[in-house]
Amino acid sequence: MARPLRIEFPGALYHVMSRGNERKAIVRDDADRERRLDWLRRTVETHGWRLHAFVVMGNHEHLFVETPEPNLSAGMQYLNGSYTSYFNRRHRRSGHLLQGRFKAHLVEEEGYFLEISRYIHLNPVRAKMFVQPEAYRWSSFRGYARAASALPWVTYTRVLGEFGCDATAARRAYARFVRSGIGQRIASPLAGARDGLLVGSDGFVSKMRRLLRDRPNDVAMPQLAHLKPRPTLEAIADTVANHFGHDANLWQPGRRIDDASRAVAAYLARRRFGYPAHDVAQALGYRSHGGVHNAVRRIETASPTLRRTAEQLSRQLH
Repeated sequence: MARPLRIEFPGALYHVMSRGNERKAIVRDDADRERRLDWLRRTVETHGWRLHAFVVMGNHEHLFVETPEPNLSAGMQYLNGSYTSYFNRRHRRSGHLLQGRFKAHLVEEEGYFLEISRYIHLNPVRAKMFVQPEAYRWSSFRGYARAASALPWVTYTRVLGEFGCDATAARRAYARFVRSGIGQRIASPLAGARDGLLVGSDGFVSKMRRLLRDRPNDVAMPQLAHLKPRPTLEAIADTVANHFGHDANLWQPGRRIDDASRAVAAYLARRRFGYPAHDVAQALGYRSHGGVHNAVRRIETASPTLRRTAEQLSRQLH
């Protein structure tokens, strides 16, 4: 089930993907697809979302959603939990239907509406299920192409507004824009996401870094730690070594360290500041990343006094 995504704020814009557990089907027939859309509608209405685009595929689903309130995780728990209960009852099964937490990209508001909506709407074409996107019933594209097919719980105006104020002309222009991507090697707008999470300009990434500065790390999403402003590995090593009365330059492979100083430095670098284990090993004189993992576990299971010391040094380094 989805666990909290720790970047939530009013007006946030996301590309969200839910995938079947072990890449198995999340819908088996049209009855399942109808029910999935019904639960999506309920989620949009209950949580006040603005859903700009969606597609339900066989073993996964894409959403392009804006949250006026910081409630993406709550909404996804409601959507996926409710649908899983229905699916398990109908198909007489038990256990997880969806693969862990949903995957969400936080998207900058300016400059990405067209490309991400097109990426979503062309999923059935890329999968070679249909030649034209309007042939697929289980996406929001038909509502973009024809006003008569529009769903009342989908927000079309933000994307169509990129093509002017005339709604009819905008629909035609958007349909042409989407179809122009058929057969073209168009790069995914999500391919350049920073740390697999943020889609946007340098200024947008900097803004998110500031937002994350005082938030705790989420072990299940270590990429969040990468986005925070953080001290260098050298600064971490020097600060911890000084506290314990050591010289960090003496932390070398094969050299025995009698106290927990180097382990504390490894713990802070890995768990508090999100550095890759390989980089931590090189900076702190471990033979391999396995030594770093052992050091982290040592501090996580250490005495309360040592853990308090690690927390104090963490605050000092922020």
